Amino acid sequence: MKRTTRAAVAAFAAALSLFATLTASAAIDATKYDPRKLPVPPIGRIPAVKPERLTLPNGIVVYLLENHDLPVVKGTAYFAMSPSLVPMDRAGLPGLTGEVMRSGGSLAHGGDYLDDHLAAIGASLSANIGLGQASSGFRCLSENTAEVVGLWSEIVRTPAFPDEKIELAKVGLRRSIASRNDEMMSMLFRTASQAVYGSKNPWGMQAEYATVEPIGKADCVALHGKVFVPERMIVAIYGDFRTAEMKKLLTAKFADWKKSGTAAPVLPAMPTSVTPKLYYAPKDDVTQSGIVVAQVGSRANDPDYAAMSVLEQGLGGGFSSRMFNHIRTQRGLAYAAGANAGTDFLKPGVFMAYTLTKSESTMTALGLVRDEVRAVTESPFTDAELAIAKQAVVNGFVFNFEDPSQTLFRAAYYEAVGYPADFLQVYQKALEGVTAQSVLEAAKRKIQPAQQAVIIVGKEKDFDRPLESAGLPVERVDISIPPPPSKLGKVAESPAALAKGAEWLAAAAKAAGGSAAWKGVRSVILATEATLSIQGQSIGISGEESWQFPDKQFSSQKLPFGEMKQAFDGTNGWMSAMGQLQDNPDAGAEVAKDWDKSLWRLFGHSEDVQLIALDKPEAINGTEYRVAQLKGAKATDMVVLFSADGHLAGFAYQDTGNGRMGPARVVELLGAWASEGAIQYPRTIQMYRDGKIMVDGKVTSLKLNPALPADLFKKPAQ
Repeated sequence: MKRTTRAAVAAFAAALSLFATLTASAAIDATKYDPRKLPVPPIGRIPAVKPERLTLPNGIVVYLLENHDLPVVKGTAYFAMSPSLVPMDRAGLPGLTGEVMRSGGSLAHGGDYLDDHLAAIGASLSANIGLGQASSGFRCLSENTAEVVGLWSEIVRTPAFPDEKIELAKVGLRRSIASRNDEMMSMLFRTASQAVYGSKNPWGMQAEYATVEPIGKADCVALHGKVFVPERMIVAIYGDFRTAEMKKLLTAKFADWKKSGTAAPVLPAMPTSVTPKLYYAPKDDVTQSGIVVAQVGSRANDPDYAAMSVLEQGLGGGFSSRMFNHIRTQRGLAYAAGANAGTDFLKPGVFMAYTLTKSESTMTALGLVRDEVRAVTESPFTDAELAIAKQAVVNGFVFNFEDPSQTLFRAAYYEAVGYPADFLQVYQKALEGVTAQSVLEAAKRKIQPAQQAVIIVGKEKDFDRPLESAGLPVERVDISIPPPPSKLGKVAESPAALAKGAEWLAAAAKAAGGSAAWKGVRSVILATEATLSIQGQSIGISGEESWQFPDKQFSSQKLPFGEMKQAFDGTNGWMSAMGQLQDNPDAGAEVAKDWDKSLWRLFGHSEDVQLIALDKPEAINGTEYRVAQLKGAKATDMVVLFSADGHLAGFAYQDTGNGRMGPARVVELLGAWASEGAIQYPRTIQMYRDGKIMVDGKVTSLKLNPALPADLFKKPAQ
């Protein structure tokens, strides 16, 4: 045994010695070669992949390409669409309609059935409606092709649009609205696009709570009927099938679909220029600024497309680009820097040159971005710049041909958007002929530095210079999210309703110890424990709130991932979490809302409160409550709930939904009233969002009129 072991060790040592010798030899040989001098062959011609094209009697154009490498079949259909088909007061309708085409299923098979059945057989269906184009597709194992194509034809031709799925899609839309100002880059590019398109142009329409709320089944049916028609359907199918059999299948599922006889939707005009102006969008919860220089771009069928592709790469397309080198590497002023030539297939896109920088270098960085944009219109790229940029574009070009299916789907797409079948071949030839001079000439034609909009998102008070120093007219953009529309409508305000509301409030205050006792409370420390339920997950939290009435507040919450603190000192707000300390510009408004509906105000300062008693009671969780609207409330649709025994039982209101949860109707129910000094205070609170419990909490400690140090509310030093 020992001998065997020694032999194995010796053999291993010999192998290592040989490997070391070979490695050293290879290292010596490697010094003879310079990888920068390796010959790079030119890109080859585009491979010839010729799908079969046919047209069904009702006008459906079909592209077919067999490939039997995998037992999979996939298909996509394109349809003409235009934002002019969408009323401005229904912004958000296209995306919602496309989503519910799939989630709601067809008249023959509901969405829930499709979810379960498609998952069981490893298949998928999709539908999407954008502002300029709609599409629908499928993917399945080849053994299920006939069944899945049949189900696909159903959601394309006869979607059901059930009300419950429409409402579910509206919840998702509301959440996206609520969170649209969370991310700097998306906020920056959205604001830039709107500055170029203009607020009234259909291409710039933006969903709001008020435009989502009225969307119903009739709207979805109407839009679907205008877009999904056979004479404007171009479909491509690829994979493991026999062409003759696929023709029969498509004929069986689609040939009896009658033409609509309607004209193709017309795309609205794009502006040809922008007003030179600096658009400033405030975002006070950040320490960096986003900067964009923007103007109208061009379409992909423009003769300058190839040259502008190279310009984009050389100006701001990567680590070797001018903007990255000059603004980030040399000056150290940018977290990110780049450019987009603004090329689109259906309409002119938006040319953008952008950067992110710390707040204190905002105007300096803007000057550098404008300088770089101007420079590409005044002098050509150097030979080295051109070589790097052009090679990068060429290298990226080859990925258009990783798979034969790309050629198939591209052929269908080009026909759908009105481009010639040889578009890429023409582009490749043009790309080969791009020179530094042709890039310069294209830049002079396409980029007008004196006719550009500047967009800045950030915290103005920290900027290094005033916005006006850019030498442009300044327009401050309101990016605040309008609150959801009222669902209560206009409540009849009569003397009798006001008197009854005052009577209910007085009775509730008396049951809780009387107005005088509540008015004598000027500060509190409230400790709580609760279970928080979000998206199917429940976590335990504890917290403490210190409040100097009415407008100084400090709170801390202990969460499983750490402690979060936030405060408002009557003037400024701040928050800290996970080691990060930052300003909270919304703190003042949040504290004002808290005070507006607090028991301390309602009971202790009832002279400032007006309640309008509503005739109709409201049942919540099987219990009926009397309802009074809080007049002038800071929360939308704010009502106070009173129980049959006279206690104030809780509140209900429309939460504006700032954050990723989206807007919802919130109900807060109070219970277990117990004595604390001269007052009665509720010891339990349950909070529901759209009928689902979110917080189940209890008060563990309540201190009345404690002495609170002034520095408790001040932002800590960093």
